[in-house]
Amino acid sequence: MVLPVLLIGQNKIELYGVAEQGGLLIGKISPKIENVFFDYKKIEIHNNTFLLGFDREAKLHHILSIVFDNGSMRSFRFEIKKKDYDIQEIKMPKSKAKYFKPKPAETISRINQEAENLRKARKLIEGNSSFEFCFSSPIENAPISSKFGAQRIINGKEKKPHLGLDLAAPKGTAVKAMNSGKIILTGDYYYNGKFVLIDHGLGLNSIYIHLSEIDVKIGDEIKTGDVIGKVGSTGISTGPHLHWGVRLNDVDIDPEVIPKMDNLFLSF
Repeated sequence: MVLPVLLIGQNKIELYGVAEQGGLLIGKISPKIENVFFDYKKIEIHNNTFLLGFDREAKLHHILSIVFDNGSMRSFRFEIKKKDYDIQEIKMPKSKAKYFKPKPAETISRINQEAENLRKARKLIEGNSSFEFCFSSPIENAPISSKFGAQRIINGKEKKPHLGLDLAAPKGTAVKAMNSGKIILTGDYYYNGKFVLIDHGLGLNSIYIHLSEIDVKIGDEIKTGDVIGKVGSTGISTGPHLHWGVRLNDVDIDPEVIPKMDNLFLSF
């Protein structure tokens, strides 16, 4: 595949991915470019590669600056697309209604501890610089039951925006890793049920929630497409499906863009 390039003397930048709210861009630079700044913040580079992520409400105008090995600097402006999000009304089955009643102190303590475990695991991810450009969907051709960014109203109560992608599939369907990486955390949590968290490098990570089975363990090195578990309905779930979440450091990415990472983008 031939990618678009921005020529700067004998140097070049390649940008590809999806430039929109919830989107992800992968940048490739020549060795003569020493540093990259995104909106004036220094970006991690590994093997002449860097990642840019845009959250659900990201601003539309951005500045990319590059510093060459001779000390010179160039800055470029580009714009990402605005997205519209769905509002969904969901009725939670009576069998799950207990999750919306006042929780006892021990349950609250469990929830807080599990949230802290995830926070610590993701903090470690920011220090891993390895990254491979090879993406796929965890379940090919699965219907989407809830999109990224949707505002949910569950049993008449507004909830936080949905920051993942729900893929409908029968219980027991194989769930595959979207990208190569390392298993950084697994567990059976109150909200998530059985889940797997993968570190893909450069701050990129993915999580697979509500599994019926976990087929990997912490520390395992996996490749794109490796089976990591099976679809289930554990934790807070209305039925068998996969909740697939993607983050770049502290920015939530729309998983729907992942199979589109070979899209060409150049706006300057």
